Amino acid sequence: MRICVVGAGAIGGVIASGLASAGVETSVYARGATLAALRSRGLSVESADGAVTVKVAASDDAADLGPQDFVVLAVKAQSLPAAVTGIGPLLGPDTAVLSTLNGVPWWFFDGFGGPVAGRHLDSVDPGGRIAAVLPASRVIGGTVHLSASSPAPGLVRLYSGKGLIVGELSGAETARLGDLAAALRDAGFDVTVS
Repeated sequence: MRICVVGAGAIGGVIASGLASAGVETSVYARGATLAALRSRGLSVESADGAVTVKVAASDDAADLGPQDFVVLAVKAQSLPAAVTGIGPLLGPDTAVLSTLNGVPWWFFDGFGGPVAGRHLDSVDPGGRIAAVLPASRVIGGTVHLSASSPAPGLVRLYSGKGLIVGELSGAETARLGDLAAALRDAGFDVTVS
């Protein structure tokens, strides 16, 4: 299984480190000082259980990382429009995308039907640019229940929690959802499928 985490701040760093430590082929799509730190020192996560440093493939060019089975979006919502412009090479025909963003997502009304059928929230996805790259059919929704910070590039401090709630937008229990939940559980996360 190949999983790329987009963004290696607090949440992305904890997820990427856990997956890599569990033996999942993990990469990180990052830029700037974070990318330089990942390449030179690796990704370090400090917690009450001690410190772990993992080496992960990291690049600011998604073509270097190639198609993935799963992509985990772990950037701040305001950074998502810029991040998605370059992630196309991570997306194979069956790649699913786990969204860990706070707030109302770009796909919020997809599948609702009724009076909101076809409605788009331009305030979250101006011009539909995010939905054009990441249609709802690719998305697995996620909610994060952990507390962490990133005091320096490539360094994350995990304070508490390892909870993740994941689910298909349709509410169905699919094979891809089962595979993702299993990988996250093997990586030490407390996963609830919703």
